[in-house]
Amino acid sequence: MLSRRILTEALLMSLLLGAPITASADDAPTQQKNTPRSEYKFPQVHTPKGLAKYSLAIYGFDNNSLFTCRKSNIITLSKKNIIDDIVINPAGINFMVLSKDNKKPQAAIFDLTTVDNEIFKFKNKKIGNPTAVLYTPDARNMIIASETGIHIFEGKRFQEVGSIPAPFTVTGMLMSSNGYYLAVTDGSKVAVYNYEEKKLRKEWDFGVGVNDMVFNDDNTEFAVVTNDGVLNIYDTRNFLIKKTIDELGNALSCAYNFDGKYIAIATSPNIITIINLLDDTDRDFIDVPDGEMSDIMFIPDSRKNTLLSYNSANAINAKRMSKLEPYYAKLISDEVNLRMEEWMKMMPGETMEEYRARVTDESRAKQRKLFEEEISTNLAGDPLSMAEVSLGKYDRSNSILAVGFTNMPTIYIPVPEEKVTTFTSPDALEFKDVKYGVMDNDNFEIIYAKIYNRNDGETYIYDNLDRKPLSFIDGDDNVVSIEIIQQQQMEEMRLQEIKQKVIEEAKMQNVISDHTNITVDSRVVSDFDANGEKILNYVVKFSYQVEPDFSVHEDFAPGKYHVEESGAAKSMLSIVKQAFENDLSQYMKDGKKLNVKISGTADASPIVRGIAYDGAYGDFENEPVYQNGQLTGISVNTKDGIKQNEQLAFIRAVGVKDYLEKNVENLKNMKSDYNYYITVSEGKGGEFRRITTEFTFIDAF
Repeated sequence: MLSRRILTEALLMSLLLGAPITASADDAPTQQKNTPRSEYKFPQVHTPKGLAKYSLAIYGFDNNSLFTCRKSNIITLSKKNIIDDIVINPAGINFMVLSKDNKKPQAAIFDLTTVDNEIFKFKNKKIGNPTAVLYTPDARNMIIASETGIHIFEGKRFQEVGSIPAPFTVTGMLMSSNGYYLAVTDGSKVAVYNYEEKKLRKEWDFGVGVNDMVFNDDNTEFAVVTNDGVLNIYDTRNFLIKKTIDELGNALSCAYNFDGKYIAIATSPNIITIINLLDDTDRDFIDVPDGEMSDIMFIPDSRKNTLLSYNSANAINAKRMSKLEPYYAKLISDEVNLRMEEWMKMMPGETMEEYRARVTDESRAKQRKLFEEEISTNLAGDPLSMAEVSLGKYDRSNSILAVGFTNMPTIYIPVPEEKVTTFTSPDALEFKDVKYGVMDNDNFEIIYAKIYNRNDGETYIYDNLDRKPLSFIDGDDNVVSIEIIQQQQMEEMRLQEIKQKVIEEAKMQNVISDHTNITVDSRVVSDFDANGEKILNYVVKFSYQVEPDFSVHEDFAPGKYHVEESGAAKSMLSIVKQAFENDLSQYMKDGKKLNVKISGTADASPIVRGIAYDGAYGDFENEPVYQNGQLTGISVNTKDGIKQNEQLAFIRAVGVKDYLEKNVENLKNMKSDYNYYITVSEGKGGEFRRITTEFTFIDAF
């Protein structure tokens, strides 16, 4: 669960939305005169030399302490012990401190929920003198670089479980959020490893100081800024240069915004430059009048707005980034992909012969284009209403008339020469049935329109529907062959048959009734592995819903968590077992990777006296789980039992893993990675107590 301290910090950050400030004058952020409401300054005793974050909480650290936005110290070291770096566990459980005590480097772990509570100190005799520290994004491991190499430790017991030889003495480390890439630097050289295989992917010698490096959120780009004011961006498939931008001042620090359309660069201690990476002439600037700024990071607020946090003289700052435009092409591409997944499925009653006739390479490309046009047009809104329209030159050789717009590219409409004289004023033109598309720079353009000229009563058609499609985002990388899709659809048909058989047996035994609906869904997803090779993943999801009036009888009753206590859950997992023993067994190969996502939910009914936990699945201490999308730590043991709904949702999810490990034999030799996702609903009732499972077979085909 989130600690009380972190919850307080998250609540404080929500003040950035403009909510009333109820804290005391000493604790509340100050607002300078003539400063927009979207900008806040949190005064500090000392100037933060760096920032660290967890969830919505931002922390600062100086030479001797880590402190919250409210100036509360979490640790205070002796004046002889100088902090070099601090990283917070992605689950918000603890944090690592790299420091020098009398010039002797040391790495230690502290509890984030209490003050000055050192949990563990790494022994230099075993690993050498530490030079950089890092947590893996899933919080399961911590990494310490030293003069002897890169050492990997288990996240709970702090025992070394692996190592990587380093090409140089590492002074900084970074890992991509998908866990694919480990980037390290010595201050002028940078190396990137395939972390799973512990294999070097790429190495650079910049010959100047490396000030910062960062992956974008979808891990497709890797950015490095150097102290000569240069930003280099690399494609993570091959780590070849993708874009270079120079003349960025000191280039002290950099950060991608969440969709990767913009990057922020601290170009000096007084200025942050925001660059549109799709059009690097499009820039905005944030002045930091107090100076001494050296670290920047994007964070979401409680309403998922984008904030930029940065340090300055004796302060931590945050600014709402309301000017950043969405990455329209990505939004469109994502929505098109979702709709195409649905369109590619076999329709109820459709035979395989009918499916093969309906879904072809040609029909798929056509349908994708139709979806793209529809979604782009809806997302564009009505840019014409904000445009000033002008009439341009007439091209007599091609019989086309230029029509210009202040906010979009010019279009050229076919007009016979004898009709040109009727185009006397743009006010006489009426645009109908307008369709929009997105260009490479993420701006909208008109791709189709009927233009009615009131002067002559004629309608002229502008048709550019055969323009370059949105495939400039994904290219052919997102395309799955028709043959694979057909194979997947045939397997889904057989999965539905297994499902129906299990359901009928369960009904005969009065385990469930017609009021329980179990669903099986599958899809093939194109992806890339950590070596940049294209792979196809096979995703199979099992879920169920029980009608509210019957959930207490056919699903989990209040306070229950064993799989056997839910007829719906037991029936769903029986389908999983039979599917894995039959059609899905061809993907259950020794050593192959399988990602298992288990979601457990609980309703909002209060747990008054606690629920006894029988220890059936063992005790858990700060187990990393995803709660409402945020990684956090959760603990459950037989002594304290279950006192919160989050714990109940978690134990229900753990029960699924226990069932799978005990009942699905061919899972044992796979490299299975289990992740728990828990949700506590706002509503009360049995319909909110359920579990789902999703299996992703990596590189299945």
